[in-house]
Amino acid sequence: MSKTMNREEWLQHAVSMIRQDTMKRDSDIVIPPVQVSCSWPGGGDSQKRIGECWGKAASKADINEVFISPRIEDSAKVLSILAHELVHAVDDCKSGHRAPFVKLAQRMGLDGKPTTMGLRVEILTKLTERMVGKHGVYPHLTLDKSKGPVKKQSTRMIKCACDNCGVVWRMSQTGIESVQGNMTCPACHEGPVIIG
Repeated sequence: MSKTMNREEWLQHAVSMIRQDTMKRDSDIVIPPVQVSCSWPGGGDSQKRIGECWGKAASKADINEVFISPRIEDSAKVLSILAHELVHAVDDCKSGHRAPFVKLAQRMGLDGKPTTMGLRVEILTKLTERMVGKHGVYPHLTLDKSKGPVKKQSTRMIKCACDNCGVVWRMSQTGIESVQGNMTCPACHEGPVIIG
């Protein structure tokens, strides 16, 4: 009985396939070992960012760390994003999306605008067929962050103002209730205090 593959295992197999294809295309390019995870990219807006590579210097394991957004479930799109992030890994994130990155990406079979470069269609089609044929579709379904848990506001500070001297401050509802209507201004120690 075969073991069911998880997302990270699938992604690691994809890295191996992309590495083999890249070596065939340009033997001078070496994709380093990387750790790949399905996780919210942390360096920007996680609702917009679909992939991210962190340089070795950021990792205690001294390895490039690649993150594929859990918003993406399409196998071909994941492979294209992964290939883009592997260009950053080869460069150890030194060039951003500047000219050296673009040249390297083109040598690795990517095209498009620097920030959105993906595998050329003919390369992506063949890679997706091989990957899905050998390892199945990407074992992940979209995670919609906008439908996740809503953070509960723990404390709402209420505006208070002195009618005598004009000083403004904020207090929690619990603090206001603890003085039970006997609140005075912390500056002039007079009143009345206007709440709200």
